[in-house]
Order: sequence, then structure tokens, then C-alpha cells
Amino acid sequence: MRQRLKRVLKRNEAIVGAVRATYPALRWVSNRRAVYTRVAPYLANMEFDEVRLIGRGNEPEAHLRRTRETFGAIDEADVLVLGAGRGDELTLWEQQQPRSLTAVDYFSHAEAWRAHAPSRFARMDVRALAFADQSFDLVASTALFEHVDRAEGLAREVARVTRPGGAVFANFGPLYYTYGGAYYDGAYEHLWMSDAEFERYLVARNVPSELEDGLVWLRNGMFSRLRYEDYLAIFKRHFDLEHVVLAVSEQALRHKRTHPDEWRALLRDHAEQDLLTFSMTIWMRSKPVVAWRRDAPSDALEVAA
Repeated sequence: MRQRLKRVLKRNEAIVGAVRATYPALRWVSNRRAVYTRVAPYLANMEFDEVRLIGRGNEPEAHLRRTRETFGAIDEADVLVLGAGRGDELTLWEQQQPRSLTAVDYFSHAEAWRAHAPSRFARMDVRALAFADQSFDLVASTALFEHVDRAEGLAREVARVTRPGGAVFANFGPLYYTYGGAYYDGAYEHLWMSDAEFERYLVARNVPSELEDGLVWLRNGMFSRLRYEDYLAIFKRHFDLEHVVLAVSEQALRHKRTHPDEWRALLRDHAEQDLLTFSMTIWMRSKPVVAWRRDAPSDALEVAA
């Protein structure tokens, strides 16, 4: 039985490896203008360097490779990871053995954080970072910007704590107006309802993953209502953009095809690009020093023991 299981696992690993080997070719094809404008015509008027028509856009290892290729070795960098949660995605950063690694999150996960020593963790509002100006060479975040209701303040703070010419990486989504954009196993119900109605809807469904995810973000006011173009404009004000990846929602494209009447109704209040754009991934450089400074409040930092 054990040997049979090993053979099955080995065969599955080979299949997964073969599928992954096709990704570069698929990306090359999907990034031909004739291809992506046929699948999603709205992309013809969007600003990006790369488009993803398949996948959800969160590929940590690929993101780390591009970060190294774009900004150089990380082992000499002071790194700040924002929205680290329980630290599940920190392993890749830890493997780079940076000069220092600091991680923050809005919620405290002290027990989980202790497993990542000697990395430094703190509970903190990312819109009021308790760090001195120009403290870090690299600031990174995954699944953060879609939960910050004042993203301009977050971008300003990230620019403040990043050293001149330093690196900034952000991957986030789903954006609020796309399919399931309120972190639940649904489509566009959240766009038809008020927040109070949507809260009652999630409670009535009683889906554990939705109660632990979408409902928590909703009750804490942690859904950004910004659109792709809004984020891009904010980033341009604070950083020099290096590379921008836009991901289209496969589920949204399918919903458009299978629910034409509902789609037409959605278009009365929302632009198609907002309904279909799932996420964005962006690499940026800090602009030259500007004349701002903010004294961080001393009580904003709670370091895990």
C-alpha cells in the first residue's frame, strides 16, 4: 500500500511539474495584445506591463525571484513585511537571510510569531508605522492593500520608511468590485447589498471560511473600495513604478458568459474593468527624499515577547 501511494505521489509530482513547465509559454501567449484584448477588450485601455489571464496572481516564489532580479541580493537588506498575519509567507524571506527581517500585522498572532524567531514581529496599524524615516531597504506586502481603507496613508508611510532607491513590492487581491471580491464563496452579491445586508447574508449562510474571513474584514471595516486605476494613481504619487502585473478573474469572465442579463445589470453601475480585474502585483522604487516627517506615536508598537 505504501509503495503504491509513493508511486501515485511521484506521478502526481511529475504531472504538476509538467504543467508548471508550460507556464512561461502560456504567459507569453496571454501577453500578446491580440490575445488579451480578445479575452478582455477593456485591457486595451489599461496600464500594465504584464497581464495574467489564468491563475490568481499570488505566486510567492516567482515574486521573490523577480524581486531579487530587479533589486539585487536581499542578504544585505533590512526587510519589512507588512500584513504578515501568522507568518505563513515569511519562510521565503527568511531563507534569503536578510540583514534584518521585521514583520507587522494589525492583529496580534504572538504564539505563531514566536516560531519565526529571530525575525522581529509587532502589532501595528500600517497607516502609522512606528519606525524612523528611511529604516528599510525593502518593504513587501501580500494581500494587504485590499484591506486598507486609506491606502494613500499606507503608501505615504511605506515611502517614508523606505530608503532612497529602496524596493517596494505589493501583491494584493481580490479587488472589491470583482467576482467574490468581499472574500466569500459567491459572485457579485456584495455589490447588490448594503454592508448591513451583506453581513446578514454571510451570517445566514454560516460558511465557516466566510465567517472567519469575509465577515471579519467586513465587521472591522477592512475592505478597500478602491479600483485598479485608483491604486495605480496612488503608487505613482509616492514611487517610481518598475513592473506592474494585472490579473483578470477567470471566474468573472465565466460569470459574464453564463449570466448575460445580470452582467448587463451590473454594467449599469460598474465599469467592466472593475468587475473583471482580480488583482495587481507591483514592484516599485522609492522616490528621492522629500520634505516630510512624522513622529510615530510611542504606543503604536506592541512587540511580541
